[in-house]
Amino acid sequence: MLASELFDVSSEVVMVTGGGCGIGLAMARTLARNGAKVVLADIALERAEASAAEIRSEGGTALAVGLDVRNEEMIGSAFDLTEAELGKVGVLVNNAGIAHRDKAVALSPKAWRSVMEVNVDGAFAVAQEAARRMIRDRRAGSIINISSILADRPIRQIAAYSASKAALSHMTGSLALEWAKHDIRVNEIRPGWFETGLTDPFLKGPGAKIMAAQTPLGRLGDGLDLAGAVLLLASKASRYMTGSTITVDGGHSIGK
Repeated sequence: MLASELFDVSSEVVMVTGGGCGIGLAMARTLARNGAKVVLADIALERAEASAAEIRSEGGTALAVGLDVRNEEMIGSAFDLTEAELGKVGVLVNNAGIAHRDKAVALSPKAWRSVMEVNVDGAFAVAQEAARRMIRDRRAGSIINISSILADRPIRQIAAYSASKAALSHMTGSLALEWAKHDIRVNEIRPGWFETGLTDPFLKGPGAKIMAAQTPLGRLGDGLDLAGAVLLLASKASRYMTGSTITVDGGHSIGK
């Protein structure tokens, strides 16, 4: 089979949560450039609309929808709007997330809960809605959870974030097992250190240079570095993959 056929996503409707900026937008843009119809589902609707307009200006198909993954009604509405405008979602990129930096002894219950509500509860709720509709329609699908190398490589002062990504990684395996009989594949991508709005608090000052120096490939990641992984998991090239983890970190997790 030719690569152009193996990695073809031109028939897919792909929803990317947190798709209005950062690595979510980078992945959405890659998918759109390869023919997918993409939905940028983001809590900041104006930002998502501007990003969708950019994708359309490049010849792609993109729709912006408002989505707070903590809000069950908004999740259902986002899928309803997508189905009405573009068709049924066959690929979900579960990317929406937040981070919080603080010493563990100072971490408030509110801050802890906030991270868990978005990164764990919200991710599960969106995946659940996607799967319910795929099962209802007897359609195969792919769910791609965006975890982190910090799921099993914790560092100081991000206890809530690391714990949330570890939970998401375990959730990936659990859902993969349960939904395999419906031909719904659930996999995860674990990015390393990328310069985005989410990582700004960690990389400010000398942080970026320090993290780049600790990465064997000698630099931080950018959006293009996730293109291959997301195309693989969104396409039939990964049709025999479920419960799998793809690490994209320049070698950071294996040390200097």
